[in-house]
Amino acid sequence: MKHKLTLLMLCLFSVLSLEAQTNRALVTGKVIDNTTKTPVEQAAIRVLSLPDSTFVTGISSKKDGSFSVPSLKKGRYVMKISFIGYAPLTKFFQITSAKPTVNFGEVLMKPDAVMLKGATVTAEAPPVTVKEDTMVYNASAYRVPEGSMLEDLVKKIPGAEVSSDGSITVNGKQIKKIMVDGKEFFSSDPKVAMKNLPVNMIENVKAYDKKSDLARITGIDDGDEETVLDLTVKKGMKKGLIGNLIAGTGSQNRYETGAMASQFKDNSQFTVVGSANNTNNQGFSEFGDAGQGMSGNAGSGINASKSIGMNFAKSTDKLEVGGNLKYGKSDKDARMKSSTENFLGQSSSFGTAENASRRFRDDVNGDFRLEWRPDTLTNIIFRPNISYSHTNSFSNGVSATFNNTHASVNDRKSKSDGISNYLSLGGNVQINRKLNNKGRSITLRAESGYNKNNSDNYSYSKTYFYSNDSTDLRDQFIDNNGNSYNYKLQMVYVEPIFNKRFLQFRYSFQNSYSTSDKYAYNAMDNYPYETAFNSKSYYNDYIDSLSNSLSNRYMTHQFELSLRTIRTKYMYNIGFSLEPQTSKSNTTVGPNKGKDLSQNVLNFSPTFDFHYRFSKQEQLRIMYRGRSSAPDINNLQAVIDNTDPLNVRYGNPDLKPSYSNRFMLFFNNYMQESQRSIMMNLSFNNTLNSVASKMRYNQETGGKITDLVNVNGNWNTQGFLSFNTPLGNKKFTLSTFSNASYSDAVSFTSITNQSGGGYSDSQKSTTHNLNLGQKITGNYRSDLFDFSLNGAINYSLAKNNMQTKSNRETFNYLLGSNTNINLPWNIFLSSDVNYNIKSGYSDALQKNEILWNAQLSKNFLAKNNATIRFKIYDILHQQSNLSRTTSESMMQDIEYNTLGSYFMVHFVYRFNTLGGKAPRSRRFGPDDHGPGDGPRERRGGFGGGGFGPGGGGPGGMM
Repeated sequence: MKHKLTLLMLCLFSVLSLEAQTNRALVTGKVIDNTTKTPVEQAAIRVLSLPDSTFVTGISSKKDGSFSVPSLKKGRYVMKISFIGYAPLTKFFQITSAKPTVNFGEVLMKPDAVMLKGATVTAEAPPVTVKEDTMVYNASAYRVPEGSMLEDLVKKIPGAEVSSDGSITVNGKQIKKIMVDGKEFFSSDPKVAMKNLPVNMIENVKAYDKKSDLARITGIDDGDEETVLDLTVKKGMKKGLIGNLIAGTGSQNRYETGAMASQFKDNSQFTVVGSANNTNNQGFSEFGDAGQGMSGNAGSGINASKSIGMNFAKSTDKLEVGGNLKYGKSDKDARMKSSTENFLGQSSSFGTAENASRRFRDDVNGDFRLEWRPDTLTNIIFRPNISYSHTNSFSNGVSATFNNTHASVNDRKSKSDGISNYLSLGGNVQINRKLNNKGRSITLRAESGYNKNNSDNYSYSKTYFYSNDSTDLRDQFIDNNGNSYNYKLQMVYVEPIFNKRFLQFRYSFQNSYSTSDKYAYNAMDNYPYETAFNSKSYYNDYIDSLSNSLSNRYMTHQFELSLRTIRTKYMYNIGFSLEPQTSKSNTTVGPNKGKDLSQNVLNFSPTFDFHYRFSKQEQLRIMYRGRSSAPDINNLQAVIDNTDPLNVRYGNPDLKPSYSNRFMLFFNNYMQESQRSIMMNLSFNNTLNSVASKMRYNQETGGKITDLVNVNGNWNTQGFLSFNTPLGNKKFTLSTFSNASYSDAVSFTSITNQSGGGYSDSQKSTTHNLNLGQKITGNYRSDLFDFSLNGAINYSLAKNNMQTKSNRETFNYLLGSNTNINLPWNIFLSSDVNYNIKSGYSDALQKNEILWNAQLSKNFLAKNNATIRFKIYDILHQQSNLSRTTSESMMQDIEYNTLGSYFMVHFVYRFNTLGGKAPRSRRFGPDDHGPGDGPRERRGGFGGGGFGPGGGGPGGMM
């Protein structure tokens, strides 16, 4: 009986074991390119049950082309494998008790030549994937209106923001460069790619931190990494010349014209762009003048611009060369009104202002890069650059100041005019030599730069003071000239000491010399201002007390020793640096003439970088950096600006170099099976000897005198968390983005005594600034349309510890949606609407608004290469341009003029030299479809892509 029971248990266990094995059915294989025999990564693999073709699961092939489909029940199945540029494959298989696993081995995919004429596109495109420290965003997963440029795509990427001045941040990091297939595209000007590259040519967008040339070659992290976007061009776009031509006209005398032609190959690229418009679509950044390029209808004023540029890159096994040259011309008309609160110890003063300005500017910028590898042990990099700008501007405005009882203190009218020129020359050369095959190397690097600027500034102001019924009249000419040159020499030596451990030594010497000459003149008495303004001959009364001639030499040595360890799972770099600095200033004109202005500072700091990889998709990085910086030479001048009697600014020749300590933590994880991703970033920055304002306020006149001093106590911290996940059948996606920041800014304030006996003792105050934000976006994609709904809330609190009754809170709420609809006959309808609710701003500037834009377009001609498009902006006439800025001593609300409501009609023509064959594309177009929607025929053209709107405004060449 006992034996029978044992036998029965064994049989039962065998049945259960067999059933468990059946439930653990596994289908495996590896997707391989039939021609090149290389793995096909991210191929879409969909498993359907038979006979009803019900969707069971979907995955993507891994980096090595392998795939694994677990947990299939017994039954008959069909597997569909597809990837852009390849003919789709269909594999039938059956899971049985006798055969619980299926191994297809190498699945060979053939490049689909038919697709060039019209092919089936089937793709299960995960919106975002993670490859080690790189975020990869699939362009086809983010739908944009017909004819969109890169900027419209980036705005849809989770965690990405494009501000009104055109700057880009992704996951809290500012984008410094845009690459195309790993090659620099117009150097350090992301705006060119954002405004000019059509979405239909982009396969995916990668975001990562690009190391500097020194760190990339030596492995020593020098802190000069920059966050970049790297665009992968579709294979079908690399077989000829592609381009776009656009012409548009609209209401309010708006116009746009532009052209782009590009040729991308695996080892070379060449692009020419040009444009002219008056719709704020400025295609190039202005050298040395951040914030001047506008995006869409927003930005500080209305800008008419013209631009032309070219970019090239070519690489061989031993040589990589590239460069760009660009020219831009702009005419900006800005009108501003503001409301300001100045923190004055335990009280405040208030001000209002309106200003109108016009500015004309020309910019030329060029750079070249060369990387040569004459042999396997030597690497040589050379990067020269040149920039020039010429600016002519004038403005006029009115302002008023009120005390804390809102009684009038002063009124002011002003005019100004100025001409300035700026020239910059620079470059660097780096030579690296490997001394053995174990990691020993030596690197020599030299950098140099030369800057020259000069300006003629004319200013006129008339200020009335209510307290004593008096008027201050100023009419001055200021001649500014500045020159600087600098050079930096570095030597880096790496010595392997143990297995995958390296001792790294770096020495650098930096020497910079700057001069700043400022000469101030009053106008002649009783001269005819209206006719003589802006003429040097009428300004001959030299003012020694407002003039200055200053030179400064800043020298620093840096000694750094660190240990770098590399393991499969982790890497760390730990060490310390010693940085003695010397600053010597000499002034020959002005109040500090002949004064000894020498300083010596010694900074010591540890260095730390720890990188742990839980897997290829999950990693943690912790980093600390310390960096010193010399004071701006303009801040060393005795008198910075005295043209406005209500805002006199003095420099400080005794300013010390500042030193910042920064801690960063970064974590990301991508769950491939569920296609969910999570990313977190936290940073903390504390600055020693930072430059702060020391303000003296005159209660009688409302005037401020600001001095600059070194302070400690300025610090900030910020963090963000993003989460993305598909829902249901993956036609639905959900993205959330949370961010928070907090900062402390120190200032000093003193006010005149009520008795008129001078100023009170200076009071130290700290302004605390808290910002919290939450955004959530849901998307639905189908064959005929896509729809997204998003909501956001941003909270800001500005609090001064001396101003407990003047804490300012603002709330910004956003509820928005956008949709793209495919209609019959190659007609497309796109619309976006956003409801903005503002709370806590100044009464005169606080406005809620509904922004609604819509676009209707039709493709026609052979291969659908032409598009006629009608778009209307701000249909409800409600757009404003309001922002708040907070500093250590004041808070200000500003509103600028915008383009307002208008419509545009565009004609767009796309051309290619692919023998009349359309490139492969996954863009949402007339015959395209969303990821995972099954096969659908696609014929001709660029899939509806082309030259189009960028940044909310029309254009695309801007």
